[in-house]
Amino acid sequence: MKNKMIPDYPIMYKMNFTNGRLMKFQFDDFLFLYVYSGEGTMCVSGINHPLSKGCGWILARNEHISFHTKSFMQVVHIHISEEAVTEYLLRATSPAMTDAENEVENEDINVMTVTNHVLLQGLISGIEAGVDNNFRANQPLTYLKIQECINVLTYLRPGLHNWFSRMNSLQRINLKDFMECHYQDNLPLEQLAQASGRSLSTFRRDFLKVFGTTLGKWLLTKRLEEAYVLIKEKKIKPSEFLLDLGFESFSHFSHSFKAYFGIQPSILLKESIVK
Repeated sequence: MKNKMIPDYPIMYKMNFTNGRLMKFQFDDFLFLYVYSGEGTMCVSGINHPLSKGCGWILARNEHISFHTKSFMQVVHIHISEEAVTEYLLRATSPAMTDAENEVENEDINVMTVTNHVLLQGLISGIEAGVDNNFRANQPLTYLKIQECINVLTYLRPGLHNWFSRMNSLQRINLKDFMECHYQDNLPLEQLAQASGRSLSTFRRDFLKVFGTTLGKWLLTKRLEEAYVLIKEKKIKPSEFLLDLGFESFSHFSHSFKAYFGIQPSILLKESIVK
């Protein structure tokens, strides 16, 4: 788990709105809202959306939001960072959808509804318990709750998978930073492209522009250079890091290492230990 996936600010909390009060916000993250109690109105991009107990909404990043309450209202907020969405897209495949579910592609991309469901209620109960017990300090637990939230939302509304991908496409991730974080992941090109917010052709074009070579060549070079450091400086056996670096077999690694550095990894390790 990468620490940058957990922001320094609260990502899960309850917010209380007093009767008749107007409040305005803007968030850098995706935002999931669940109305715990009360009712009111949420305005996003000039469109009013009714809020009532048990309803859920997922909002795109960088949206201006205003709330107007008709009674005391309590809303659970869950911030979902760009990094968390990227991690989800890297490990999840697009679910099978009906024609009706595919229509989500044509809906307002700024805000999506999520129907109340026992899974959603379970998620909120777990988050409520965590908020009340201040589990924000526990990063692994916080990370799991964020991913659970994404999984529940995309399960209840499969079209959200493509919606998240579209949002990444509209706000493309810095490709250099993205690849530095994920070069060890042994993933299909199509999945890397989607997680970076690009079509396959755009990913290839952008990659060549940024790195001056193809993905396959860059990945091999990056992984081999990392392996060299692990062997020479940290004196770690190749068998201990091969899979973590994305190599599928020792024979493939050994051949590539010898071709690139002119020395067998086993010999380099022996020389490093002697020194």
